[in-house]
Amino acid sequence: MLRKNRSFAKMFAAYGLSAFGDYFDFMAVTILLGFIWKEDAMTIAMLPLCFAVPGIAFSQLAGILADRWNKRNLMIATDLLRSGLTVMLIFAPNAGVLLGLIAIRSTARVFHFPAQQSMTRAVVEPDQLLQATSINGAVFQLSKILGPLLGASAASAFSPSVSMAVNAVCYVVSAFLLLLVPAMDGRRVPVAASVTGKKGSLRGEWRDGWRLLWHSRTLRMSLLFSLIGLAGIQMIDAQFAVLFREIAPEQPDLMGWLVTAIGAGGLASVTWLRRYQEFTRYGWLLGGGVALIGLMFAAAGAFRQDSTLWLMLLVFFIGGIGTGFTSSGMNYILQKETPPEAVGRVSGIFDSLSSVIFVIAPLSGGALIGLMGASRTFLTVGLAVGIIGFVGIVLRRQIWGISDTRKSEVSHNA
Repeated sequence: MLRKNRSFAKMFAAYGLSAFGDYFDFMAVTILLGFIWKEDAMTIAMLPLCFAVPGIAFSQLAGILADRWNKRNLMIATDLLRSGLTVMLIFAPNAGVLLGLIAIRSTARVFHFPAQQSMTRAVVEPDQLLQATSINGAVFQLSKILGPLLGASAASAFSPSVSMAVNAVCYVVSAFLLLLVPAMDGRRVPVAASVTGKKGSLRGEWRDGWRLLWHSRTLRMSLLFSLIGLAGIQMIDAQFAVLFREIAPEQPDLMGWLVTAIGAGGLASVTWLRRYQEFTRYGWLLGGGVALIGLMFAAAGAFRQDSTLWLMLLVFFIGGIGTGFTSSGMNYILQKETPPEAVGRVSGIFDSLSSVIFVIAPLSGGALIGLMGASRTFLTVGLAVGIIGFVGIVLRRQIWGISDTRKSEVSHNA
C-alpha cells in the first residue's frame, strides 16, 4: 500500500514543505515590492517573468539531466540552493537585485520539478501512481489556499523578511527529508536501446524526448488539452481584480473568498481521484476539467452586482474541480504513459511549454480586456475553453485513441 512506501512518504512531506514555502514567499515579495518599496507597475510586472522565463530557457535541459543524474541528489542540491538564495533575498538592497535573485531561484526550481516527477515514477508502483499524484495534488491545492493567506498575514504582521526566512527553513527541512530517502531510489533508470538515440548526447536525448511525445497520441493530446486549460486560466486569472472592481466595487474581500472556493474545489477533485488505482478515461478527466474551467469563466463574465454570493462560490468551486482534474490528471497521465527512463525529459518539455503559456497568456488576456472589457472577455474566453473541453468529452475515443469501455479500478486501500 502507498502508506507503507517510506520513500514516497518522505518525498511527499518534502514536496509539501517546498510548495507551501513557494506560495508563502510569493506574497512577501509582492508586498515588499508594491507596498514597502512602492515600485512602479513595470517593475512589479517583471516579477511573474522572473518566475516563468527560466522555465522556458532551462526546463528541457533539466528534464534530460533528471533522467541522467541521481534524482534524489539533484532535488537535495536544488532545495539547498533555493534556501541560500532565499536568505539572500532578505538582504537584497533594491528591486533589481531582488528580481535577479528570484530569477536564479526559479531556475533552481526548474531543475527540481522533472527530478521529482521522475523519482515519483521510480519509487511508486504503477497501480499506485494515481493515488500518489492525487495526494501531491491535494498538497498543492492546500498550499495555494494556505500559503498566500498565511504568508500575507506574516508579512503584514511582522515583515516580508519573516516570510522569506520561513521559506528558507522549509527548503532546508525538505532537503533533510530527501536525505533520508535511500540514494539508490534516485538512481538512473536503465535506458532501453529503442528510446535512446545517441548515448551520452544531450541533443540526442532531447530529440528522443520530443520523438516519444510526438509518437504517443495519448501524451500528445493530453498535453494539448492541459495547455488549453492552463492558457484559459492564465489569460484571465490575473484580471479577476478588474472584473470584480466592476461587479463588486464595495467588496474587495470577495476575491479572497472566491480564490478559496477554487482551491477547495481543486482539493475535492484530487481527493475523489485518490479513490482509484487506475483511471483510463482521459477524455472525461481532461476534457471534463477543461469544460469546467470554461464554465467558471463564462459564468463569472455573466455575474452582475446583484448576483448572490452562494452562486458565485458554487461556480468557482466547480471551476476548482476542473483545475484539479486538469493538473493532477496531466501529472498522472505523464507518469503512466511515459516510459520510466524518459519521465524527466517529457516532464521538462511539459514544464517549458507551460512556462511559455505563463508569459504569453496573461498579456493576451490583458489586451482582450482592453478591447472588449472584463465581462465580455471572461464570457468569450470561458465559452471558447468550455466548448473545447466539451468536444474533448464527446470525441474522447477519437482524440485519445483509447477505448473508453475499460473500467477504472476502485480501491479504498490507499
